[in-house]
Amino acid sequence: MTGGRLRAVAFDLDGTLVDLERLHHDSLLRAARDVGVELTWEQARRSVPNFIGGPGAVGAGGVGAPVPAGAPPAEILAAKQRYFTAAIDAVSQIVPRAGVGEILDRLGGEGVPLAVGTVAEREIAVGILDRAGLLPLFGEARVVTLRDVPRLKPAPDVYLETARRLGVPPADQLVFEDSLTGMAAARSAGSPFVAMPTVRAPDYLASVGAAGAAAVFRDWRDPGLLSLLAHLLATPGRVYYG
Repeated sequence: MTGGRLRAVAFDLDGTLVDLERLHHDSLLRAARDVGVELTWEQARRSVPNFIGGPGAVGAGGVGAPVPAGAPPAEILAAKQRYFTAAIDAVSQIVPRAGVGEILDRLGGEGVPLAVGTVAEREIAVGILDRAGLLPLFGEARVVTLRDVPRLKPAPDVYLETARRLGVPPADQLVFEDSLTGMAAARSAGSPFVAMPTVRAPDYLASVGAAGAAAVFRDWRDPGLLSLLAHLLATPGRVYYG
C-alpha cells in the first residue's frame, strides 16, 4: 500500500472466490462445437485468447476463428451464456473456495471494506454471490460487473471502479485474482495484487509468477496468506513482498 494499514480489498469472482471456471470453459467448448470447432480444454487454454478469466466475447471470437469465413462471436457467446446459465441452474449448491470465508471474516472483522470486480453479467454475479452466502459481506453496491464499466479486463476499468466505490486510490486497494487477464487489469489500474490461481499447469503458473504479484498462493488456507494479511493489517508501509 502507499501508506498506512491495508485500506481496502477487491476480489475477482469466478475462480477466485468461487470456482465455477470449468462450467464456463465447458459451456464455451460446447458452443464451439455448435459451429464445428472441436477443442479440448488444454488446446483451448493454449490457443484461445482469454480462455481463462474472460471476458467471454474475446474467448468466443477465439474459438470461432478456425471456422471458414469466421463464426459470429456474438452467436457463440450467446450460446455459451445459455449453456452456462443452464449449468449454474443445475448446480445444487455453490460454495466458496476452501478458506475464503475465514479470510473474508478476518478482513471484515478488521473493518476493511471489500468489493468484487468481475466481467460477468450483473444478474449472474449477484446470483452466484448470493447462493454462495457471500453477498452480505460485500453488498450489491460494491459488486462491479460487465454493466458498470466501458472496458473489461485486461483493461483497468473494473478495478478503477472498485477503488472508487471503496473510497480509496487504486494504489491503496489490494486485489485478489486467479487469472492472468485479471492480474493485468489490476496491474494497469495501479493496484497491488495477490495471485490465487486454480490452473495448475506448470507453464501457466510460470506466467503467473512473472506477472508481478505481491504473492502467489494456490490455497486460501495457506499459512503464508494469513501471515501476509497480518502484516498488512498491522504494519504501516508498502505492500509486503515476502
